[in-house]
Amino acid sequence: MTLSPRKLFAVFLLLTFVLKCEDLFAEKKFAFGKNCQLAYYSMMSLKLEEGKKYLAQERKENPDNLMPDFIENYSDFFLLTINENSDELSKLEGNKEKRLNALSGGSEESPWYLYTQAEVNLQWALVHLKFEQYYTAFFEIKKAYNQLTTNEEKFPNFTANKKSLGLVHALIGAVPDSYKWAASFLGFSGTIEQGMNELNDVLEHGKQTPYLFTRETKYIYAYLQMMIMSNPKESWNIVTQNDFPDYRKDLLACYMRGHMAIKNGLNDVAIETFSSAPVNSEYMPFHYIDYMLGMCRMNRLDSDANVPLEKFIKEFKGRNYLKDAYQKLAWYWLLQQNETKYNYYLAFCKTVGTELTDSDKQAKAEAENGIEPNIFLLKVRLTQDGGYYDKALSMLSGKSSDDFLSMKDKIEFTYRAGRIFQEKKDLTKALQYFQWTIDRGEKYPYYFAANAALQSALIYEEQKNNKKAAEYFHKCIAMKNVDYKNSLDSKAKAGLERVEKK
Repeated sequence: MTLSPRKLFAVFLLLTFVLKCEDLFAEKKFAFGKNCQLAYYSMMSLKLEEGKKYLAQERKENPDNLMPDFIENYSDFFLLTINENSDELSKLEGNKEKRLNALSGGSEESPWYLYTQAEVNLQWALVHLKFEQYYTAFFEIKKAYNQLTTNEEKFPNFTANKKSLGLVHALIGAVPDSYKWAASFLGFSGTIEQGMNELNDVLEHGKQTPYLFTRETKYIYAYLQMMIMSNPKESWNIVTQNDFPDYRKDLLACYMRGHMAIKNGLNDVAIETFSSAPVNSEYMPFHYIDYMLGMCRMNRLDSDANVPLEKFIKEFKGRNYLKDAYQKLAWYWLLQQNETKYNYYLAFCKTVGTELTDSDKQAKAEAENGIEPNIFLLKVRLTQDGGYYDKALSMLSGKSSDDFLSMKDKIEFTYRAGRIFQEKKDLTKALQYFQWTIDRGEKYPYYFAANAALQSALIYEEQKNNKKAAEYFHKCIAMKNVDYKNSLDSKAKAGLERVEKK
C-alpha cells in the first residue's frame, strides 16, 4: 500500500512526538560511571575545568544521568570558598536551585536521591557562612541535616551518609555550651565523638574495599583532628600516608599537607610543600597558598618573606586573612628596622578585609591599640611558630620577665617559654611557666593566659589527670574578650567533652 505524501508527513510527526515523549519521560538515574569518577577526582584536585569536560562528555553519552549535576556543585563550592569573590557568588548562586530541581527528578528509592540534595545544601551552607549570610546558611544546614538523617534511616548501609553526617555531628558537638540549648531547640543533635566515629567508619570501609569518598573523608577527618580534637599529629599521619595524593600533582592535597605541616611545627616541610604547588592553567587559582608560604618564610626569618605576602594581597580578591597578611608585612618591615613601612602596612589592617577570623581580629587590634611588638619577643614568637624550638630556647636563655618593661611583654615572655618547653617535652617547666602566665595575664585581653590554660589542660589530659584537665579547660573558656577567643573556646569545649566521658 502506498501512502500519500500527506499521510507520510502525519506518520513522521507521530513518530517524532513518540520519540520526544520517550525522551521526556525517560527514567532519570544516578550512575557514578567512569566519566563521573574522573570528573569527581579532577574536582577534588582543583582541576575544575578538566572536571567539567568529563561531565560534558557524560551528559552527551548519558543524558538521563543526574550525577553530573551533583558533581558540578563541587566546582562552585571550591571556587567560592577558596576565592571568596562576591562577584563570583552573584554569578553562580543560581546554580543551587537548578541542581536541586534536577536532582529531585531522580528516583526516591535510590540512596543517592536525598544524599546528593543534602550535599548540595551543605556545600552552599558553607559557602554562605563564608560570606556571612548566616540566615540562608542556617536553613541550608537544617535542610541538609534532615535529608541526611532521613537517608540514614532509609539506607543505613549507604556509607556516604556517614561522611556528611560525621562532619555535621562533629560541628554540632563543638557548639559552645552557651548555644547548646539553641541547637537542641532547632532540632540538631550530635557530639564530636559521634561525628569522629562516623568518619572513622568511612575510612575503615575504604581500607576494606576501594571507596570513592575515601580521599574527601580523609580531608575532613584530618581537619577536624587538627581544629577540634587538638591532635595535629594524627592529622599529619593522615596526609603522609602512602595512598595520600601526590602534593606536587594535586593542589588540594598540597594545601592539606602544607597546612598540617605548619600545625606540627614542620616549617621547612611546609615551605617545600607550598613551593612545590602545581600552579598552572590546569588548576584553579589558590592565592591562600601564597599567604601561607609567606607566613612560613616569616617564621624562618627569611629575607624574602615579603614576596609571597605581597603577591597574596595584590591578587586575592576575597575577604579573609587580608588584615593578617598586612600585619605580617608590617612585622617584616619592623624586623628590618623600617618603622615607616611598618606603620604603612599596619594601617591597612584597619580598613581592608573582614574580621571573621581570629587572626584578622588580632591584626586590627594591634593597629588600633598602637602598641608596637617587642622586636626580640616577635623574633622568638616567629621562631617558635616555625617549630625551631632549640633556636627559640637559646634566644630566651639568660632572660627573665624582669628584663621587660610592659606587662604585655612580661606575660608573653612566660607564655613563650612555656610553649617552647612544652614542645621540648619538658612538661614540668611548661606547666610552671603556663601557671605564671595565667596568674599574671588572666585579666588582660591578650590570648597568652587563655592559651596557657588550654595547653595546660592538654598536658594534664595526656597525663590522664582528667580532673585537672577539666579545671584548665574551664579556665580557658572563662577568660573573656581575648584574642583568638573563638578558636580557643572550640578546642577547650572539645577537650571538656573528651575528659568528661572518661
